[in-house]
Amino acid sequence: MFCPQCKAEYRGGFTQCSDCCVDLVEELPEQGLSSDEALTLVWECADESECVGVCRDLKNGDIPYKVDQIPYERIGMRVKWHYRILIAPDDLHRAKELLGIDAPQHTIPADDGDDDEEVFDAALELPDTSAPAIIEPKRRDTYLDPWYPEDATSEVWRQDGDDLSSGIERSLDANRIHCRCDSDQPGAKKIFVQPEDESFAREIIREIVEGTPMK
Repeated sequence: MFCPQCKAEYRGGFTQCSDCCVDLVEELPEQGLSSDEALTLVWECADESECVGVCRDLKNGDIPYKVDQIPYERIGMRVKWHYRILIAPDDLHRAKELLGIDAPQHTIPADDGDDDEEVFDAALELPDTSAPAIIEPKRRDTYLDPWYPEDATSEVWRQDGDDLSSGIERSLDANRIHCRCDSDQPGAKKIFVQPEDESFAREIIREIVEGTPMK
């Protein structure tokens, strides 16, 4: 359920927005961006909080946007991301005025890392419908959306020996995967993720447990 005014999402059972005092609806109207519409870049950065701030400003200005999350660099199990915020060309002038910029912004710092580190080609794009999750080129801004621990129903790890739960949770979070850790008895922990993240999560955990790199 959604509030038609502030766009806040509510769990089932709620009928009215607590902030706007209006009735909730099952679906929000389309924001004006179609999947096949040609979009233009308005902001590119390497900082998640910066991306969230720009998106919030665009949302407050009623400017529809799309965020591409692109894996740029992987160091061990941690992935560095680039964020590209795209809007309709007709909204570019209004967006520049809203954000106080003269042209699309690129705030990604110059790469001064080790040449031996593995680098992803941001220009590569794989079909969303057929690419395995473990080589997905971008994890969209769904990670920034609200999520609920009870939605993590796929078990991807259980403790058979050493307790690796804290390291696994940190690694999953670094790769933009929400998870929850439960214990049904003392010393027997389990980690669950959302079904759509199961394949990628299992590959990350395999790397941790077996000490082998991801494919």
